[in-house]
This record gives sequence, structure tokens and C-alpha cells, in this order.
Amino acid sequence: MTKKLEEFFNLAKTETDVEAEVENESIPEKSTKQLLDDAQMISAELSTAEKVNFALPTVVGLEAHDNEMDSIAQKAVNTFNDLISLGGNVPDMHAGKIYEVAGQMLKTALDAKNSKADKKLKMIELQLKKIRAEQIDQEAGVGPVKNNNGVEFDRNELLKHLVNSQKSENSDK
Repeated sequence: MTKKLEEFFNLAKTETDVEAEVENESIPEKSTKQLLDDAQMISAELSTAEKVNFALPTVVGLEAHDNEMDSIAQKAVNTFNDLISLGGNVPDMHAGKIYEVAGQMLKTALDAKNSKADKKLKMIELQLKKIRAEQIDQEAGVGPVKNNNGVEFDRNELLKHLVNSQKSENSDK
């Protein structure tokens, strides 16, 4: 349709007109420094997300739980939509109970999605605890451990070192 006919009949804009307007809108340009900062921030976030995603596949059975929770949430949302439609077609004195049950269906969907996220977070927490425990086990048999920031000592070894250094300072006097 031509624009003149649309204006004459006061018709709504078609999808192609809306797409053309979106294409013609000017996007504010960012400086290269801002773009680089944004890119670094995004890459840091992606690397963190990739680490989490890399750790999660080692857990067996997580996909089954995800699929089940997605299925439950989808069924609850579909039932909610059906109940909302039904509530509009019944007398007002019965609609209240139907809307109440519809609200419970949304709560069920939300609980299923939260359960899915909680399960992932618990698995990540357990994996972090396992890594820490392995590091402690490795360090237990060894004396001082060298890392990037210096040397880590066991508390008892540090006290022995301080006592010995103080003895040597007192003997020098």
C-alpha cells in the first residue's frame, strides 16, 4: 500500500514501514576507548561463565533435572493460560477461585525455575569445596608453599620461624 492511502484512511503502519524507520534511526557512536572497555568487560564475564559451564558438565544427572524442571514450568504456564481463559468465561462468583489456582500455577512455574538454578549453584559450591579440600590435602604434606604473592606457612611453622629468628637476633647482641 502507498503512504498516501495509509494516511488517507488512517491505517496503522505496516511491518515494512516500521522496519524502515528502525533502520533509519541513528545509533549513537561510542568512542573506541568505550568500545574497548565494553569488550574487555564482556570478555571477562564470558570467561567466568565459560568456567562455570565447563565445570557443570562433569556433574552427572544435572541435565535430567534441568529438563524435568523446564517441563514442569512449561506445563504450569500452559495451565495458567488455560485457567485465565476459563476465568473470563465463568460467572464472577466462580472466577475468583479459578484465578487463585492460576496464581498457584505461576508460583509452581517459578519454583521449578528456581529449583533449577539452586541445583546448579549447589553443584558449583560443592565443586569449589572439593577443589579447596584437594589443595589443602596437597599442601598438608609439604612445608612452605610458594605462590605468586610469596610463601605460605602453616601457623606452627611460622611460629617456629619467628622464635628462631628472634633467638638469632638476641644471640647477635
